[in-house]
Amino acid sequence: MKKLAVFLSFFILFTALLKAQDDELPPPSPHPKPQTYDLPDQPQTFHAIKKAPKVDLSNYIIEPDLIVSFIQGGFNVGASPYLGYRVWKNLYAGGGVTYIYTGFRNIGYADAVGSVHYTNANWHTFGGGAFLQYNIWKGLFVRSRFEVMHRWMDDVYDASVVANPQNSTYSVHMPKIQKTVPDVLLGAGYNLLQSKSFFLPVMFSYNVLYSVTDKLYAVYPHGWVIQVGFVDLF
Repeated sequence: MKKLAVFLSFFILFTALLKAQDDELPPPSPHPKPQTYDLPDQPQTFHAIKKAPKVDLSNYIIEPDLIVSFIQGGFNVGASPYLGYRVWKNLYAGGGVTYIYTGFRNIGYADAVGSVHYTNANWHTFGGGAFLQYNIWKGLFVRSRFEVMHRWMDDVYDASVVANPQNSTYSVHMPKIQKTVPDVLLGAGYNLLQSKSFFLPVMFSYNVLYSVTDKLYAVYPHGWVIQVGFVDLF
């Protein structure tokens, strides 16, 4: 009986100790936190978004020229856009390309008996060049332009009337020729726009190579070139 009392006393003491340890533990959380582990430092990379640089148009000259003129028996139409960049203070340098279509209509040629036969002809002129321009004051400027033009032409100046013996008819024979023509234009003008970049000029230029150019096939047959706005008259 004595042994039973000692055993019960020991069992009650052991149960009390276990309950005391459970009371010291925090209550279980309904949202258990995930375990975290310390990792070695990783190098971080950042990708910066670069903004496109703004274009300062004040450093440029933009001139989209058109070409319209009338010649004996025909006409010229074309375009000659030029772009320049400021290289020093008011001095600009640049270049451009040119295309001109020349059309001749109803050109008459007499045969051996004096009858006149009519035909059409076409010229194609293309090329380009470079220029220097100095802006003087409030729209006034001077300009020099060097260009080389290549011309594909129906030779209207060396055509002949050829008879066809089979049907007694006549036709105009016009040879095809090519010419390469250099030009150096010196001139001065005034920009009609207030913009320092976009040009709508009134300008007078002279081709200093005019005296050594074949006048029949010259791009500027009179030497002088008058530009009004986007239109060249020569």
